[in-house]
Amino acid sequence: MTIQQCKYILKIAQCGSFNEAAKQLFVAQSSLSVSVKSLENELGIKIFERSGNGVFLTDEGAEFAGYAGQIAEQNDFILERYSSDDIQKRLYVSTQHYDFVADIFVKLLNRMGSHNYRFSLREMKTYDVVCETEKAYSDIGIIAIKGNDQGIMERYIGKRGLSFTPVLKALPHIYVRKEHPLSQKTLITCADIKDYPYVSYEQGEHSTSFFTEEIVSLYSNKHIEISDRATLMNVLLDTDGYTVGTGIMPSQLNEDRIVSIPFESDDFYIIGYILRTDKIPSELTKSFIQMLEGLANIN
Repeated sequence: MTIQQCKYILKIAQCGSFNEAAKQLFVAQSSLSVSVKSLENELGIKIFERSGNGVFLTDEGAEFAGYAGQIAEQNDFILERYSSDDIQKRLYVSTQHYDFVADIFVKLLNRMGSHNYRFSLREMKTYDVVCETEKAYSDIGIIAIKGNDQGIMERYIGKRGLSFTPVLKALPHIYVRKEHPLSQKTLITCADIKDYPYVSYEQGEHSTSFFTEEIVSLYSNKHIEISDRATLMNVLLDTDGYTVGTGIMPSQLNEDRIVSIPFESDDFYIIGYILRTDKIPSELTKSFIQMLEGLANIN
């Protein structure tokens, strides 16, 4: 099977005719028919059925055409990326839901100038950050784990061919809106927050304490689970709800409408990054790491 054969199948399916496809591909119809027949023999399936109205895909042919489309698309992407005089620079980041990561991402993006690039920032569940990095869908993963769970998480990550590099230690803080009844406190205790709604990120089926993004295990009769940072901000700004975080708020994305207050607890976060152990980080990934390590200077 060749990429050319995949493209032939897609064009015939699009045109509904060998004759018309041959014209658009600038090949002889006989050559097109031979190529398709050869592919059918190789795969052991029948891709097209002929009728008085032209040709149409069989069930097996339709399934194959789906895969062929993916192959052709990836082939075009690779050719476009590496045939250019200015190779596209790439950085794919997966992370838990942190404002400071988005802040670093934007700052690095602004450094790119006239370079061609493909950047991606995906905020997701802790388990998914690990999986995305393991499968090399992301160049780097950013997570914060409980200090007491660091050894367990590092062993878990290590078994997946990944390394976890700590960057800094952060103490837990309570996030509330500026007008919240607790916003003027300098230290918040469990007793202070017991009657307020607790907002946390849902972790789906992987909801054990090892994967939670909130360092302190808080149990409330008013508990709100959300999946994205925008919803979190809306809930905090429009209710007396609270959440637990690292206290690192370097960007102005919340326009100073959210305040962070130290929380009385012996727990702490270890913020760090995940990389594949069998892959050398790109220069862009190294730059991202350098900026991430700069967080240690503000904590």
